[in-house]
Amino acid sequence: MMTYHIVQVDNSRLSEFNRISISFEVHSVYDVIDDQEKITLIERPLLTSYVKDYDQLESNSPHSWNSMDTSGWGIFLALDTTDNDKPPIGGAIVIMPECTLWDLRVLPTYRHLGVGRALFKHAIEWCKQQRITTCMSIETQNTNVIACRFYAAMGARLGDIDRKAYEHNEQVKDEIRLNWYIDFNS
Repeated sequence: MMTYHIVQVDNSRLSEFNRISISFEVHSVYDVIDDQEKITLIERPLLTSYVKDYDQLESNSPHSWNSMDTSGWGIFLALDTTDNDKPPIGGAIVIMPECTLWDLRVLPTYRHLGVGRALFKHAIEWCKQQRITTCMSIETQNTNVIACRFYAAMGARLGDIDRKAYEHNEQVKDEIRLNWYIDFNS
């Protein structure tokens, strides 16, 4: 049985965060219907699967975060307690004061073992303690069906979309940003 614990760290450990792969395989995407009253996600299987790795986008890579003011961020690492020399097995970052879950990642070999759920719950509890807002926002994309399912299962609600969020980045210009919210009182 694997055991792990979650620790809050400062930005000096962002390089460790970078060693946690965020890549995932895309087998389907969500077509997004927004009729002003309701947002509907319709899953569409792809004829050809592909691997998506947001760390390959220069503007999103943890390497680029070192140039940002991360002093107010909640940076959390999940560490395997059976081997202290192992790199982190998962991580989460919450940007404050916006209270936005910026990044949640788990090493592929540790996925589906509860690490992501534990990091997500830890991030929520940390946000509650900050007493800045009553909800946390979460950004994902219509190409990340797995993440959307995860956030919905964790109690988040799809609040709004932005079809033009990535229009200036050729690599992801056709993706739709999906903004999820989790209320702390739920």
